[in-house]
Amino acid sequence: MYPFITIPSYGLMMAIALIAAILLSYYRVKKAKLDLDVFSSLAIIAIACGLLGGYLLYIFVTYPISKIIGCIGDGSFEVFKKGGLVFYGAIIGGVLSALIYLKVKKQKFFDYAAAIVPAIPLAHAIGRVGCFLAGCCYGKVCDTPISVIYTNPVGGAPTGVPVFPIQLVESACNLVVFAILLIYTGREIKKGSVIFLYMILYGIERFILEYFRADEIRGIFLGISTSQWISIALIVGGIVGFVLMYMHEKKKKLAAVPAPEPSAEEEKNETEEKTEE
Repeated sequence: MYPFITIPSYGLMMAIALIAAILLSYYRVKKAKLDLDVFSSLAIIAIACGLLGGYLLYIFVTYPISKIIGCIGDGSFEVFKKGGLVFYGAIIGGVLSALIYLKVKKQKFFDYAAAIVPAIPLAHAIGRVGCFLAGCCYGKVCDTPISVIYTNPVGGAPTGVPVFPIQLVESACNLVVFAILLIYTGREIKKGSVIFLYMILYGIERFILEYFRADEIRGIFLGISTSQWISIALIVGGIVGFVLMYMHEKKKKLAAVPAPEPSAEEEKNETEEKTEE
């Protein structure tokens, strides 16, 4: 008989992260008076597609394209039998599936984004704790007051040497981003542009923190990792999105302003002109 059940810390933290994100999003969707049935289906679809996207991006940044095509061609599918998750892949898969689903349901994407997006950095912060416990997404070897030494990691971290706990640093940064997004959306949860703010904040955060990571499976091109290239795209896309939404909102406000009523003198002049005609 086994008196204790061993639960993988990584899987446990991922489960807690998803539950926290769903509960917070549900509360905010309800507070924003959006369709809860639509949200329930959206959550299932976005999570499933997010996991798929994270897995596929892991495969593509870990193995060369030739090897991926080769194992598909010979029917072995070898590279697909080993895997992990890349956060950016999960985000891309989740957001794209949400866009498509809400378009089909004829719902406003930015309304749901205002309610749901702040939950993303919260879930990410919890998930990074799982990475720390598993020893994946580890930092560079360096001896600092906060460095840790792994003895039996399952995520590939080097053993017996001090490494920088980049996972916990990123977790803390994500909590800061989470707080900023909550403040930005405000009590009424109406600012759909929060998704662009998140793109900018996390893009900057991830680009900088990548310099402290040591797991080379992320892929390097022109001296910059895959995640840093995606970070650059996020920052640029976030800025462009912010500007476009600001211009759109400004145009709507100008259109909503009623035309000023004519003064008594203007009405008199108009009456006189009509009389002369």
